[in-house]
Order: sequence, then C-alpha cells, then structure tokens
Amino acid sequence: MCGIFGIISDKIVDIQKLSKVSRVIKHRGPDDEGFLLFNKDDGEYEQYCGEDTIQDITYLLLNDTKRFNAAFLHRRLAIIDLSPTGHQPMTYNANKLWITYNGEVYNYIEIRAELSAKGYTFNSYTDTEVILASYQEWGTECVNHFNGMWAFAIWDSFNHIIFLSRDRVGIKPLYYYHKDSKFIFCSEIKGIKTYLDNNLTLNEKKIYEYLVRGQIFVGESEDTILEEVKQLMPGSNLVLNQNNISINKYWSLTLTRNRLSFNDNVERFSELFLQSIKFRLRSDVEVGSCLSGGLDSSSLVSFASNKFNKRFHTFSAIWPGEKCDESYYVEKVNDKYQCYPNAFTPDLENISEVIDKEIWHQEIPLAGSSLLAQWFVMEKAKEKNIKVLLDGQGADEILSGYPLYLISYINEMIYSLKWNELYKYYPSLKKNGYPVKRFISIQKHKLFNQKHTAFPIKKKLIDKYIFNTKYVTPHKCNYLPDFLKDQIERTNLPGLLHFEDRNSMAHSVESRVPFLDYKLLEFTVSIPTEQKINGALTKIILREAMKDYLPEEVYNRFDKIGFSTPIENNLFNNGNALYNNYLDSIKNSDITNMDLIELEEINSHNIFAIYTLAKFIEIWK
Repeated sequence: MCGIFGIISDKIVDIQKLSKVSRVIKHRGPDDEGFLLFNKDDGEYEQYCGEDTIQDITYLLLNDTKRFNAAFLHRRLAIIDLSPTGHQPMTYNANKLWITYNGEVYNYIEIRAELSAKGYTFNSYTDTEVILASYQEWGTECVNHFNGMWAFAIWDSFNHIIFLSRDRVGIKPLYYYHKDSKFIFCSEIKGIKTYLDNNLTLNEKKIYEYLVRGQIFVGESEDTILEEVKQLMPGSNLVLNQNNISINKYWSLTLTRNRLSFNDNVERFSELFLQSIKFRLRSDVEVGSCLSGGLDSSSLVSFASNKFNKRFHTFSAIWPGEKCDESYYVEKVNDKYQCYPNAFTPDLENISEVIDKEIWHQEIPLAGSSLLAQWFVMEKAKEKNIKVLLDGQGADEILSGYPLYLISYINEMIYSLKWNELYKYYPSLKKNGYPVKRFISIQKHKLFNQKHTAFPIKKKLIDKYIFNTKYVTPHKCNYLPDFLKDQIERTNLPGLLHFEDRNSMAHSVESRVPFLDYKLLEFTVSIPTEQKINGALTKIILREAMKDYLPEEVYNRFDKIGFSTPIENNLFNNGNALYNNYLDSIKNSDITNMDLIELEEINSHNIFAIYTLAKFIEIWK
C-alpha cells in the first residue's frame, strides 16, 4: 500500500512542486521514496532519490534538472518483500516498462508461477514486478488475472503510452487532471491540488449534494469535489496516448441467480471466504484485524483464527456504559481465540483537532462521527506497530445486512406476488418496526413527490438540486439484488471504501477487506434473497457458515449497531462549549456567506455535519 503521483506534459517538470507533493502524501508511504523523470517521446529517463529514500538506493538526489517533461513519484509502505528490490518506481523488460503502484495483488504467487513457466524471470519477490510481467504478457488485459486491490500507472516506453488501472470495486483511489497538454494523476486529490498551486475550483454541485442528500456519493460519477479533477472509476482502465485519453470499463457486477440449495451455498460461501482470507494473510509484516464485536468482524477473526491457527492482534473502539458499546462481544471473541486484544475507549480531549485532521485526510465533509471510531482504531494499530489490518467492510452489502435492505425485500415479496412469504414473515418484520415504517414513508414520498433535505438548506435553494427518488422506482426497489448492485457500485460501498482508505492511510496502515474478494462478492450477491433473509433476520448464509466458529453469544446476536459512537450525542449538546464554538465557526464561515443554511435550524443533531462542511470548504476552497 502506497502513495502514487505522476505528471505527463509538454513542459519541464517542476522539481520543487514534485518534492512538495511527495511530502503531502508521505503518510501513505513513509518507508521509502522514489522518483522517475523521463521524456515521454524519446524514452530518456533518470531515477532519483528523495530525503526519505532508503540508504541502499544510491541514485542522485532529486535536483532541479531541466531535461524531463514527465515524472512518476512513489511513496512506499513496505508490506511484501521488504528488501530494496521492492523500491519504486520499478522497471521491467530492459527498462521498457516502468510502474508506480499502490495496493496488493494477492494472487501474485500463482501468477508468478504461471509466467515463470512461460520463461519470465524475476529479480524480486514483489507483486509489483508480477504486475509488470503480466502487462508484458497480456497487455491491458492483465488486470483480469488479478485478485486484489490496486491503483497503478505504467509507462510503456515501447508503445509510447501511459496505462492506468483501478481495482474492480474501487478499494484503492486514483484521481486525474487532464487539461491542454498536462495530465496528472495521484492517490489523493491533495497531491494534484498541491502541484497546481491550489488553482482549482470547488465543485458547488457536490456541496448541494451533501446538503440535500446528507453525504457526498463518491461512487455515482467521476466528478469530485474539484471541478477540474476526476476519479478513475472502479473497474476501469485508462490509456493516455498522444495526450488523448481513452477509458475502458473492464469489470462490472453482473447479476445472476444461482440455483444451488441453501446447504450448497453455505458450503461454497465458506470455501470462497476461506480462500479470500488466505490471500489477504499474505504479508511479510504482521497482519492484525479490526474487531467491533459485530457479526462481520467477529466472523472474520473467528474463522481465520480457527483455520490458520493464528492469534490475531485485534483492535476495538469500545464505549463502556453507552448503548453502542460492544465490548462484551469483543471480549468473547478475543477470549475464545486467545487474541492479543487492543480494546480501548478513545480519548476525546482533543476531538476538535482530530475532526479537523480527519476532514483534511478525507477530502470530503464528514456526515457522522462513526468515521472517528475507525480513525482511532487505525491510530491505535499504528501505535502498536501493526501495519496491516483485516476489516469486515462490504459484508453488509453482499449479504443484505442493513435494515434498509429489508425495504427492498418487502417490495420484492409484494411485486413478485410472494404473498405467502410476506404473510409468514410479517410478524417478524413488524416486530423489527423500522423497515415497514420506512417502506410506507418511501411510498408516501413517491406518491406525493415530497421534497426532503438532510440539512436545513435555504428554501430558495431546494429546487436547485432535485430530491433523489431513484430507490422508490420499481426497477430499483422491487428486486433486492438490483438494490445491492447499486449499493456496491454507486452509493453506499464506494463511500465506505473512501473513508476506509483515508483513515487507514492517514496512519500508514494497510486495510484489507476479505468480504470484497471479487469471486466471493459475485457469488454471494447471486444467492437468492430467501437464502439471505428470514423475516427480519439477515445474513443467514453467513450465520450458518460461521456457527461452528463464532462464540455462541455473537452467533445469537440479532441487533445491529454498526460502527457507532456516542461522540455527537455527548459532545454536541445544545449550549455546551463545543457546540457554541462550532456554531460560531459556522456563522463566520463561507457557507453562511454563500447563504446556504438556515442558521436558526441548526441543532445538536446536525451541527457536527454542518461544521465539517464549513471546515471542508475552508480547507478546499
């Protein structure tokens, strides 16, 4: 896991700006630093060191050369092959191919063996070199052979192209800027912004989206918080050729409906889950795990501990005495598998400073405080020198775990005329309460075309951004797998992966998400709804697969807390010091000057989210 940056232009690379970008994204890779400067047309190149380059690498120190119109920058977080042979940018094929790469291709061992049988040789034990050899063998189709998470750029000097790729579901970020003869890419928007001296425009449409919908949906389009910066969408390749870019979507989630029995699906799920964990335990440094006490992370730790005879270092944010506290379940998992527990209650004394840091790293406003719990977990992992963490992200989306999904489940029964099934499960759904009420509320919005905003936006602005009603329409809501596909590719999951990447990399920690192995994902989404949900009980495939591994107390849990915190309720009560400080900040901010918010409607429930928007605009305007 690393930080990458590149610029390809018809003008000489600005070395001072390049060095500044390296410092700005250092958190993504503090272990090593490397630069490749080159001319995209004639193939001339030179490698350089930076202030953080490891001592074994003895290239010239980056200097103000006037010879090159292109550059690759790499910040390394060393995970696989910790030796100097893992230094990047890396070359292959007699210096014809060069790469700067962020991520992990977990099946690199199998691909390496396949390529070795074809006559390929390797100088390192890295997955990076395997990517280069794969590109030489299969061209841009190489990504179809990869199982993992990645964002990389390859300079193919033989064909005079730059090839960029991003993994299937967008676990790793990749942004680019293309104007006139200048093409820039980076792992984070701040790198592009830094090189361009902040001469970019805040995207006001994203501000309205946040105010109306409650968050910025990063997966719905290539647009970002800055008008001139785009993201390479998940599952996409980009080729830069003679200043022209072409983008190809190489993967999207195809919905199929498997016909296996429940028991066969449980068995196949277990096999794929095991293989996914096996891949994600490949590392030359210690691999720990997040553990919230919920079904997903508990399943991950329990299954992996049992199958691989491993004692995990686990990390858990707990809140004793609060409704959201799950320390009881955390303890049960840790005790059962003799884990090395790191359960802690975050210190909130400097919470304002943490929130401001979080906004800078996230590059979008924070809609809720749950992100802060994840921030503290990653911070604790860094403190304990654990560089890799497994996490349960994605399980809810592939296994229909959120209560919200029960709405689509109800619709599926109604519109598919499954009256007996609806009658059978209605008492359970009614007891759960939330889905039925929400279902009626959504139908009410649909029938009367009601407009609702997440935050108290000025009334005159409501029509400027149309209320999003797409989940009300039959083609989205009447078949649960359709809804899951949208959640995975466009709405919920892309945002969660964005948060996870920024929170982990802010602390130089690599986060791995076994539930999002693409083979496991494709299979699990295909499982029929009736095998995933039983009344108001969700994830029954996972529960059945894990029943021999989970502590009984966790297996029998039917509540869902999520990554919740008491921070907003405890610290932002109307009238306390922090509340008043944030309210003053909002009143003196650009969102007040822009006349966006009804200030008198700010309260303890929304002040956190509105403040983070104000702070975000201050940082990014």
